[in-house]
Amino acid sequence: MSQDDPRPVVLLVEDEALVRLTLGEMLEESGFRVLSVVSPEEALEVLGHVPAIRALVTDVELSSGSMNGFGLARKVGEEYGLPAVVLSGRAGPEPDDLTSGVHFVAKPVHQATLARLVRDLIEDHATPEQPASLNVPDLERPASHNPPDAESDPRWGLTPRQHEVLALLMQGKSNQQIAEALGLSPNTVKVHLVTIFKILGVSSRTEALLAGMRRSLRK
Repeated sequence: MSQDDPRPVVLLVEDEALVRLTLGEMLEESGFRVLSVVSPEEALEVLGHVPAIRALVTDVELSSGSMNGFGLARKVGEEYGLPAVVLSGRAGPEPDDLTSGVHFVAKPVHQATLARLVRDLIEDHATPEQPASLNVPDLERPASHNPPDAESDPRWGLTPRQHEVLALLMQGKSNQQIAEALGLSPNTVKVHLVTIFKILGVSSRTEALLAGMRRSLRK
């Protein structure tokens, strides 16, 4: 990660928008940087392009995709060596689901519990390339709420407002949530996204997220 944002990166997979927003805010407030996606396929695509990710947090029941949260956690562990936290308020684990580095937590989950578990897993899976030293603040002193990469950078070719829209998209927010956060109409957000996609040379939200992460990591 860049020195400007030393927070460890956590990949969050949750297909319910409200739950995704809540969990993302919990992790952000606990000192992590969060990339949010809605399906296993998106998660694997992001992992293939963002080597800085340190841990996976996923729901068990994912409406889209070819595998559930346990299957995704197992695949991510085998292919990327990353630890995972699997959450569910209904489906519990089978004996074979909790492979090495995979931990199950029943919903509702408390912020301190989730943050401590993710931090401990990252430290336990530290490597020379990704040391265990984490810049994670105490929960009594939450991290800044300012969205990452919202400042203007002429190298990107985006306006400050477009940076704000892209930063919120990278947090997994929907068009409606972006509109509410920035005081815009949903149609205005759509116009901004069309322009952002054109400038970044992408055609989907996932591709825009990846392009934003690549630029952020090079800062």
